[in-house]
Amino acid sequence: MLASKLVCKTCSQASDVVTDAESGEIICTNCGMVNSNDKAFQVSTAEWRAFDHNQMMDRSRVGMPMTLTRHDKGLSTVIGIPNKDASGKELDDSMRSMMQRLRTWDHRIQVSSPTDRNLARAFQRLEMLRGKLGLPDNVIEKAAYVYRKAQRLGMVKGRTIAATLSASIYVASREAGVPRTLAEIASLSNISHKELSRVYRLIVLNLDLKVPMIDPVKCIAKIANKMEVSEKTKRHAISYMHNVVATGIAAGKDPMGIAGAVLYLSCIQNDEHRTQIDFAAASGVTEVTLRNRCKELHTKLPQLN
Repeated sequence: MLASKLVCKTCSQASDVVTDAESGEIICTNCGMVNSNDKAFQVSTAEWRAFDHNQMMDRSRVGMPMTLTRHDKGLSTVIGIPNKDASGKELDDSMRSMMQRLRTWDHRIQVSSPTDRNLARAFQRLEMLRGKLGLPDNVIEKAAYVYRKAQRLGMVKGRTIAATLSASIYVASREAGVPRTLAEIASLSNISHKELSRVYRLIVLNLDLKVPMIDPVKCIAKIANKMEVSEKTKRHAISYMHNVVATGIAAGKDPMGIAGAVLYLSCIQNDEHRTQIDFAAASGVTEVTLRNRCKELHTKLPQLN
C-alpha cells in the first residue's frame, strides 16, 4: 500500500489516498471512494523534479539528474529496444529495419569524437571500480571531475586511461576523507604501484591540488573491520588515537601504520590475542614498520603500554 495526497473529484478536496500496488485501485481516505483507474483523481504535486538550486529555478522536467560520471553528462536520449508503435502494435519489417538503423547511428553519434570515446571508456571503468572499492557517490562524482580536468589538459596522452582514472579516484578519496591507499587502488585496478604514484604526483602538480591527509581515526575503523576486533577494543583505540594526533606523533607518519600500531596495543590491553603479522597485513605495511610505531608509542605515550 502506498499513501499520497491527491484531489478526489467526489469530495472535491485534497485528501490522502491509498494505492493498492497489486490491484491498482486508488482509495480515498476521506469519502472512501474506490476506483480502478486514476481518472477520478487529479495529481496536485509538481510535474517537475529538481536536484539542485539551478534546476529548482529553471523548473526542470522529469528525468535523471545531470552527472559527471557519463561522457554526455546524462543528457542524451536512447531509442528504446521494443519494436512497437505508440498504440502497442508490432512494427512491420521495413519499419523495424529502419528503427534498428536509427539505433545504430544514434549510438555512433553519441561517441563520435575521440574525447567522448575516451570519457566513455574511462567512466565505464569507473563504474566497475566503484563496486570493487565500495566508494560513495560524492567520491565518484569528484573522481569524474578530476579526470575531466586532466583529460582537458592533455594529461591522458602517453598514459593509460586506467592509471589516470585510478589516480583521480585516489585524489577524490583523499579529499572526501575515505581511507583508500595507493596500493589498494593499484591492486584492484591491475596497474603497478609505481605508475599510479607517478600519475598521482603529476595530477596534483598540474592541477595545483591541496590534497589533505587521511584521518588516522578512520583508518582504525577500516583495520578493525578487517580484523573483526570487538567494539570495546575499537573504541579504546579511537580514544587513544585522538591523544596520538593531539601530541603530534602522527605527523609525517603513514596513517595506516599508526592506526595499526594503536589498534594492536589496544588489543593487548583488552586481552585480544592477535599477531603483528595479521595487523601488518590488514594495515598494508611491513612488520618492521608496525614494530617501530609500537616502540615509538611506548616511549612517547606510556599510557598505551
